Amino acid sequence: MAPLDLPHPYLVFPLVIMSLGFIAYTKLFSRPALHPRAPPLTDGVYPVLGALKFFTRRWEFFRDAARASPTGNFSFFVGRKPVVGLTSESSRQVFFDNRHFGFAEGYGGLAEGFSVLFGPSAGASKAAKKLEQQIAAAGGDEKTKEKMRQEAAEKMDFSKFFNSRMVRVLRTDAMQRNLPKLIGDVRARLQDLAAAIPNKGFKDEAVVDPFDNIFKIAFQLTIRSVGCGDIADDLELMGKMMHWYHLVDSLTSPTAVMYPWIPTWGMFKRTVAGMRLFEIVKKIGDERLRTGKRGEDAMQIMMDQGDDMGHIVGFVVSGLLAGTINSGVNASWILVFLSLNPQWMTKVRTEVQAAIEKSATNSDPNATMVEKLASVPLEAWESEFPTIEVCLRECIRLTATGATFRRNISGHDIQVGDEVVPKDAYVAYPFNDTHQDPNIYPNPTKWDPGRYSEDRAEDKKKQYAYLGWGVGRHPCLGMRFAKLEQYLIVAFFTTVFDYVACDAKGNPITTPTPIDLNAFSARRPEPRVYLRYKLKEKI
Repeated sequence: MAPLDLPHPYLVFPLVIMSLGFIAYTKLFSRPALHPRAPPLTDGVYPVLGALKFFTRRWEFFRDAARASPTGNFSFFVGRKPVVGLTSESSRQVFFDNRHFGFAEGYGGLAEGFSVLFGPSAGASKAAKKLEQQIAAAGGDEKTKEKMRQEAAEKMDFSKFFNSRMVRVLRTDAMQRNLPKLIGDVRARLQDLAAAIPNKGFKDEAVVDPFDNIFKIAFQLTIRSVGCGDIADDLELMGKMMHWYHLVDSLTSPTAVMYPWIPTWGMFKRTVAGMRLFEIVKKIGDERLRTGKRGEDAMQIMMDQGDDMGHIVGFVVSGLLAGTINSGVNASWILVFLSLNPQWMTKVRTEVQAAIEKSATNSDPNATMVEKLASVPLEAWESEFPTIEVCLRECIRLTATGATFRRNISGHDIQVGDEVVPKDAYVAYPFNDTHQDPNIYPNPTKWDPGRYSEDRAEDKKKQYAYLGWGVGRHPCLGMRFAKLEQYLIVAFFTTVFDYVACDAKGNPITTPTPIDLNAFSARRPEPRVYLRYKLKEKI
């Protein structure tokens, strides 16, 4: 018998590498076939990478893809993840109303860093093991144990935990208790601005970047309301929190969304930043457990309920990120737009004066305007500032760019008109499809709070014509606090200072910097807009 003729090793090795590479590509990078009844695949979708324009020019991507589709709906891929983009009024209703479109599941797959906001807390696995031990020790029949397991699983669903605790920490009693501290924070930060006068060579004025300084106020109010007072009271510690927050917010990477298992330097830095945020909060919680020290804040409310410390820390960090990402920018935009629209500035100041005269509890005839404003009770703050409310509403309409996400978690296809969203597919809806629709909002890029007056009511022309506070099955749970926060900042700032929008040198500007409609969320303007201000009322 002739000896077996084997290939030379130098020939075998490349074949093995090629085979392994093909298997790896198939398992890790190849994308599933498009469902035959799904909306058509849009242009600009590349192998491996998917739709790059989704990351670079998001609104233009949605707009152009919708125009090219007969129904306005289309399919694309983010890496190998199948996504259905929905537009139009009928599709919008399905997106926001269908209970099988999972909110957390959608953001978990398409929004980088979502695990930092709503992923499992650091103590989840430990808590799961502890609960399983308790179930085993409790005895009873299998039916009873299964019920206990279901209850335990619900407790460890962090998104449900987050939602339930957000409702609890923003109850009226907690907000009333916190209001004097929030007002104190605002006044203290405005005092810092007053102390900076003069600068930039002006005699009795100063120039400030509101997207830095007003953002800091919003950050402080948020951490005090949904976190712990220890951080809000310590400006140095709060500065560290802001540093790590900005790293988490800024280090975005398409790779982390498309293929989160690929390690990148940006992902590493985001992970470290997230860990630092968790460490700061956890240290405070552990100190309270060790010493018995108590606070009057959201952290203490959850500790008193016996919540797992990992969940508490996760809630505080998640609440801070979710609550600040838009509100800090919007508060700055309101002040900029008011300076460029004198008629609305006059309306706001008249409204503040009326609220003081009607509701201020400080009756001292020698009290300053600011002292009287500080005595306005919570119920008045929430009911007597409709002008500031529509100014905020209009800012959110303009700055709520990007898209919102869901995932089909039903286990079957979901009908949208004559098309389907395949099971397990992601779904995306762009805010600008509604907020920049000229049929709903004429001249949509213009800041015009009068849109929401009773005689115009542009936001009520169609169902879900305004998405700023969430609609359908997922309204914004923090809306009440977010509005109060904006009212406080705008009312006090416009009372304390006279100001104009300007460039970095203090030269007045008369037209606003266009808002980037391709941004993923509310963003600072480029080029930057500043405020030149002077003291009007004693703080």
